[in-house]
Amino acid sequence: MDAMRYVTMTELKQQASRILDEKEPTAILRNSKVEGYYVPVESLAFATTDDARVAELTQSILDQRSEVLAYLSKR
Repeated sequence: MDAMRYVTMTELKQQASRILDEKEPTAILRNSKVEGYYVPVESLAFATTDDARVAELTQSILDQRSEVLAYLSKR
């Protein structure tokens, strides 16, 4: 497995196109701390999943969490 690539916010602002075109998972740093991650869709396991499958998986998750969601919606 490759090491995680890190870029600063300044590098991201100045070289966003190059960084995104490289399609490599990248940690984004702000003040030497990880602010977020860029993960190209091509690197995700569901990159070939169609919209219907995504909707099905989303509904399944919502169904599994329905009690918690109902509780939180009343707060």
